[in-house]
Amino acid sequence: MTGAALAVTSPVHVTQARQLAARAARQAELPDTVVERVALATVELATNLVKYATDGMIVVMPGPERLDVIATDRGPGIEHVPESMRDGFSTTGTLGIGLGGIRRMADEFDIYSSYGEGTTVLARWRSAAREEAPDAEFGVAVGAALSPAPGETSCGDSWTSARCDEVLTVALSDGLGHGPEAAAASLAAMEQIAAAPAASPVELISAMDADMRPRRGATVAVVQFHVAKATVTFCGVGNTTVRLVRGDGSHEALVSTPGIVGRRQRSGRRAMPVTRPWEAQSLLVMHTDGVSERWTPADRRDALDHDPATVAGWLLGTYGRNRDDACVVVVAGRGTR
Repeated sequence: MTGAALAVTSPVHVTQARQLAARAARQAELPDTVVERVALATVELATNLVKYATDGMIVVMPGPERLDVIATDRGPGIEHVPESMRDGFSTTGTLGIGLGGIRRMADEFDIYSSYGEGTTVLARWRSAAREEAPDAEFGVAVGAALSPAPGETSCGDSWTSARCDEVLTVALSDGLGHGPEAAAASLAAMEQIAAAPAASPVELISAMDADMRPRRGATVAVVQFHVAKATVTFCGVGNTTVRLVRGDGSHEALVSTPGIVGRRQRSGRRAMPVTRPWEAQSLLVMHTDGVSERWTPADRRDALDHDPATVAGWLLGTYGRNRDDACVVVVAGRGTR
């Protein structure tokens, strides 16, 4: 799936953020009245980043029958989040619609802030025909955030999810390099998921490998959730980070096979799957190497308890390297939130 991100550091970026979000809302075929709400909420989020934040970013993520707008930054954070939701609250004497107004305009709203570190705000709008995420029937919620490398207009990282019977497959891809060719490699890999969502992760990666030989190649992570078995199966190639967090707070890194999809078979390596139990309180985080691995689930459980899209935005905003394409995908059991 595609998305877009914009660094917001000056007033001109507020207008650009509004245009970006409104365009995505129209492409998602949201009603005109909803497009207006998306645009107004995005203006407020971007204005807050300009006024208060360091390294602010707006991320616009279309998803299955929904649109997410995420604002994330690296500080200074909000000391009293409940008070900041009150109408008329301002630390600079200005009167915008505020966070409380954004919450009323959105179908769903979430905020995570760590004082002294940063804030991530999620505003979500759903299509009129859908009140709940289509993945809810699988007992999971999925959220994502991505941004292109500086100076690029297309992101070489991509992700997707697809459903078939009692199987939900979620995948992440990092096309080699940057720009349109890297984006084409990632999208080609993700098309294999849509073509055969019930195929095993090993079969899917093999199909990507065969299809991508003429292209630049990519690193790929594939996870598959089985409702009836209450399991998650992972298989990956290359340097993506995948962490499974259990309900008791323990966590495990799921390790990929070294290599590059599209070139892996030449080296003789074979991707090896691993299967683990999946609980209502489980959380799975995947991200490309555009995001630092220097975060520990046990130390940031307060952040990981939020909506998966909020978690993805927070990881991207806080740990993004700001020199490469980056993508984060978070899958949460429905009992986590």
